[in-house]
Amino acid sequence: MKIKQTIALGLMGCFLFSSTAMAAPTLAEPAKTTKPIEAVAAFNQENQITSELIQEKNDLVEIDITFPVFSGLSDADFQEQLNYFIKKQVTKAKDDIEMQAEAYAQDAKKNGWEVRPYQLFIDYDLKTNNEAFLSFTITYYTYTGGANGMTVVSCINIDKKANKPIHLEDLFPQGADFKTKINNEIIKQIELRSKDKEEMFFEGDVGFKSIKDSQGFYLKDNDIVIVFPKYEIAPGFMGNPEFAINLAELKDGLALTDETKIVVEGLEINTIINQENQTVMIPLRLTAEKLGYTVAWNGEERSVLLTKGEASAKLKIGDNIYIANHKIPYILEAPAVIIDNHTYVPVSFLEKVLLYRL
Repeated sequence: MKIKQTIALGLMGCFLFSSTAMAAPTLAEPAKTTKPIEAVAAFNQENQITSELIQEKNDLVEIDITFPVFSGLSDADFQEQLNYFIKKQVTKAKDDIEMQAEAYAQDAKKNGWEVRPYQLFIDYDLKTNNEAFLSFTITYYTYTGGANGMTVVSCINIDKKANKPIHLEDLFPQGADFKTKINNEIIKQIELRSKDKEEMFFEGDVGFKSIKDSQGFYLKDNDIVIVFPKYEIAPGFMGNPEFAINLAELKDGLALTDETKIVVEGLEINTIINQENQTVMIPLRLTAEKLGYTVAWNGEERSVLLTKGEASAKLKIGDNIYIANHKIPYILEAPAVIIDNHTYVPVSFLEKVLLYRL
């Protein structure tokens, strides 16, 4: 059966990879004991979840796998594809480690190395299962010698009504700059958690910068939980750092709607309302160019520079501090945001920063 591209892309994009240390194991002839697949039923109000087990232990490998099988979804075809995808991934992990163990076994036999079995442990954790969403993680741990193994956390999120995978952007208004708000919240949590001597995060150039388009996450209660790979933003002892953020607050802060129009030099310009603080927002480029400014975007800094003769103004996406003429800071009521690939700023930017009165 061929899995649909939407499933493959939607789920594969959620994998998070950590660092791994590998060393050559040693060889002994395998004394194989294999436990066949078993099924254990686990029921809940929304649909049935069956856990399938695969266990194997011999001189070369130790494998213990538990993965979910879902039933009761409204689209039987989608359900079949989802179950197929999950089983395909875990069995591929099993086949891969067995192949790797056998390859090292051949080298070990030639060199007289002592055998240390490879390990593969897989388990899942159901996070949300209600009428709207199905959200769960599958954790893969692989040990192939050396000091540390490799941990992979797969985050899988399903819209049960639409029967499709959920991407991070699907949870927010179209075009909303949700990344900036999530980034700011993660930075706040890192600063707070860093005060605890038992927690530590990388700083400076190697510290947290931004979530990715394919960022791993899961849904739990009223929160969206952002998951990072081991070693990406923190030392190894921190494992896979997670950050819970209230989803309703994120959505409210990004809910932008058409409101009214303003007139700038005879041009009618549509505005929107930032529902987080009821601020009227205007499209920056359209407005500034009408006033004769040259608008330059800096993608690396996520900043915009306006220039007209000796006058200038600079702003950064997600920041409510606006700089006039390279030196005068103005703190406005809302940060600059990107909506549908257009930068929006508070309407007060016109009068306070550009000194233009409506």
